[in-house]
Amino acid sequence: MPARTRLFAGLTATPSAATPRRCQKPTPLVTLVSGATSVRTGATIFCFEGQSAAAQDCRTEAQTPTVLKVKVGAQVGVDVAKKVADAGWVIVLPGNDQDPSNDQASGTQTSHYFAFTPQFQSGPLRMEVRMLDKGQPGAPTVGNWQFVLIPE
Repeated sequence: MPARTRLFAGLTATPSAATPRRCQKPTPLVTLVSGATSVRTGATIFCFEGQSAAAQDCRTEAQTPTVLKVKVGAQVGVDVAKKVADAGWVIVLPGNDQDPSNDQASGTQTSHYFAFTPQFQSGPLRMEVRMLDKGQPGAPTVGNWQFVLIPE
């Protein structure tokens, strides 16, 4: 058997090693900007067309929250993908406990950009961007992006 034929025969003998992994559709990105620094991340939870939070069949990605260093008193700009803006979204600053009633939330946003000045009380501030199901504030979250704002 010629060398070239043996090489291809070897590749076809182990198709699982030579076959690329199936690609997943990327989730929309959310970008934070403060001063000259920007960071962006994909969703930790995202419901694509045909998926629902109620059915718990949305994509989940375990990842560490994305960090943005912010000068105290500086604004943070939040830029979301068109799909997120069209659905409606909120910024949530989770409380330090597990009680969601202690979370602080912005009003529902429907444009792609929103800016605010974080109030650092005692160190880093956790922040989430949550995409709403059909723009309903009381509905389950169908998209979630997690960040940590660190005061400089």
